[in-house]
Amino acid sequence: LVVLGLAMGFTNPIEDVATRVAMYVLAVLLPTIADNLDVIPAVGEYANGFLSQFALVIAGVAIMQFCLVLYNGLMAAGDDSDGGTAEPEAAEPEAPSWGGDDSGDDDSDGGDDEAEAAEPEAPSWGGDDSGGGDSDGGDDETGDTRNT
Repeated sequence: LVVLGLAMGFTNPIEDVATRVAMYVLAVLLPTIADNLDVIPAVGEYANGFLSQFALVIAGVAIMQFCLVLYNGLMAAGDDSDGGTAEPEAAEPEAPSWGGDDSGDDDSDGGDDEAEAAEPEAPSWGGDDSGGGDSDGGDDETGDTRNT
């Protein structure tokens, strides 16, 4: 059964890291879970036997997945497509952007290239935003006598 698991792991490589980790955890914990099924009357022995044998297949898959990931990682680390003659490319540092004075000829703001700050919006509290206690939206021309 382990050889069957090794063949399954070789023919169906798992690319997702989370799935591989789940396979490793299952290969370790499934025999322990299976041993605890013996306490179930009538079917516990059969469930234990089935899950124990299934755990052997999963262990074979997990071992092969580990070997394939190790092999692929080692092959990728030694891959020099340029023969090792080219120097590694370094990223060119970006110029600092702190809004200095880059006086150009067609600046409309006198050379100040800082980003214009937008006017902050007033918070909406869901009621009358006009201020005061009048209920007509601040229109005092209608004869509201509460504010006099």
